[in-house]
Amino acid sequence: MRIKKNGTQRMISESFKDCVAPLETEGFGAWYEDKSEGAPVSSLFAVLHIDESGQQYILQALDARELTVAAYPEADAIPMPLLQLTMVFPFLVETMCFADTARILHRLNCILPVGSFVLSEDDKTVCLRAIFPVAESGFAPEFMVATLQIIRHFCVECGGLIEAIALSQMTYAEANDRIKDGTVNETMQV
Repeated sequence: MRIKKNGTQRMISESFKDCVAPLETEGFGAWYEDKSEGAPVSSLFAVLHIDESGQQYILQALDARELTVAAYPEADAIPMPLLQLTMVFPFLVETMCFADTARILHRLNCILPVGSFVLSEDDKTVCLRAIFPVAESGFAPEFMVATLQIIRHFCVECGGLIEAIALSQMTYAEANDRIKDGTVNETMQV
């Protein structure tokens, strides 16, 4: 099954366009990039957070079916519309910290209500990724706003802890002790 040129892909893109103003009203810097403007896929971008050092936490939303066709033109498209959200943290994981970083991500994933934290050893990056099935007709902007508010909360609450472990400023054991005694948020927010 191929993506319908004027069907689902267009509807998800229209949903992305409809989300920009409501996201900006809720304090997210948001913009839409159309595939026809040179981007490989249509995407909605939202700035979730800017930390004290000025690093931006930017989320990209895209239609997973459109991504599949762009990456593998000969492959059949995914039969159901899927909304993929990805936010790559603005730091690189030190090679010697992969194990501790993977352990804290696993621990945090147990409490994360939306998506999951992912470690890419090849790219030395940590991201938060969530995938949702959506209606053929797209989705309401309120859904995107609520979802991004949840994701922003967990990125801000957990980002400093993840970064400290990824940059060898703290071990998993030290982080685990802070989680157990409830002092992790006192110094680890980004």
